[in-house]
Amino acid sequence: MGAAPDLSKRREAFATLDVHGYGDVLQCMRCGFCLPTCPTYRTDGVETQSPRGRVAMIKAVVDGRMDPTEEFAEHMYHCLDCRNCHTVCPAGVKAGELVLEARHRIEEHRPQGVVKRFLLEYAIRDQRRLSRLLAPARLYQRAGIQALVRRYDLLKAVSAGLSHLEAIMPDIPPRPLTETIPEEIPAGGKERGRVGFFLGCAMNLLYPEASRATAGLLSRAGYTVVIPRAQQCCGAPNIEEGERRTYREMAAHNVDLFLGKRVDFVVTDCAACGTELKSYGTLLGGRGRNPGPAIGFSGKVRDVSEFLSRALGPDVPFGPLEEDQCFHDPCHLCHAQGITTPPRDLLRRVPGLRLSEVPDAGQCCGSAGVYNITHADRSMKILAAKVEAIGKTGARSVVSSNPGCLLQLEYAKRRFKTEWEVVHISQILQRSIARGEEKGGSE
Repeated sequence: MGAAPDLSKRREAFATLDVHGYGDVLQCMRCGFCLPTCPTYRTDGVETQSPRGRVAMIKAVVDGRMDPTEEFAEHMYHCLDCRNCHTVCPAGVKAGELVLEARHRIEEHRPQGVVKRFLLEYAIRDQRRLSRLLAPARLYQRAGIQALVRRYDLLKAVSAGLSHLEAIMPDIPPRPLTETIPEEIPAGGKERGRVGFFLGCAMNLLYPEASRATAGLLSRAGYTVVIPRAQQCCGAPNIEEGERRTYREMAAHNVDLFLGKRVDFVVTDCAACGTELKSYGTLLGGRGRNPGPAIGFSGKVRDVSEFLSRALGPDVPFGPLEEDQCFHDPCHLCHAQGITTPPRDLLRRVPGLRLSEVPDAGQCCGSAGVYNITHADRSMKILAAKVEAIGKTGARSVVSSNPGCLLQLEYAKRRFKTEWEVVHISQILQRSIARGEEKGGSE
């Protein structure tokens, strides 16, 4: 890990942390409502792996009763940041956000590795740069090397960790969406306004056709769609890893870029991006900064289902899809943004679509950014529970709206040999409307 952390500087950093900024921590009644909802408590069954336990540890460090050691830091990274505890806490304690703040104060005084700095401070700033970095992986897949590695399980004898990393690797499209879509798409019919489409890194690089469907739906709803090529990462990976300097620079860039396009709304089809974009107004304040533009920007941000549930009027012809489906709630949609009804309302507008509820619907799938790599064993236990819950619905299609969830559920198909189709909600809506318009045109 390199040089040892300076505990005295960490102590000073935590001494200034105001825990009351994350809900009234002192009002924690130790009621235990958070315990059965927390993925890590469900897998490990110990207090330190619960939101209540993490809050108690942070409070002990702030009060000087515990040292912010590497063991303490490790506990902060066991959290998936699913925010399920936020949803159920009767006292309003924001344990997840408090954990992220603790990570920041840890990382401020911890030596950073070269690879981590390269990814979070350089690579992530430019999606074209990220695309170039994926070139070896594309070649690995296109040349048939991956097929051989998987057929004969060649990496298992080399390293279990490397074998797992290869197993969860998704299919990487040949080109990102930004290389094949215009920066401005005219409104379909009479223009109702201008929408800035925030194209998340993972959606652009790994799910370009899903985001192409999103752009088409926004246009179909009557909005000119603006997709600035210069947009940068939302900063979610940086926040999760405790990095704030580059995060603030990227956030400020995105705010200025989209406000400069004079858009009425900023829509994203990535739940994690939506959570972060809506947080700019809070996280860009302080240190002499004017939070006004960031607050104005965040006020314009909408998740794609949140926006389309209002924008697609009764005149839009949804065509029939005779399918059994379920919707997997991304944690950063249902818990961080409090959005659960809009995606279901949209899916229920599709004739013939039979929508089933997943038992324990708000539970995480175990993806959580790179958690399925850094904490693979626990992530797989969480995923197994999610697979079992989805299996009880009898659904043939699992719909979601976050790339991390899509990746994890696609991996579940291979690992658990399920028969699902895993699909973004925009693609389901696009299929239905295309069929509806086709039917209308033939009458």
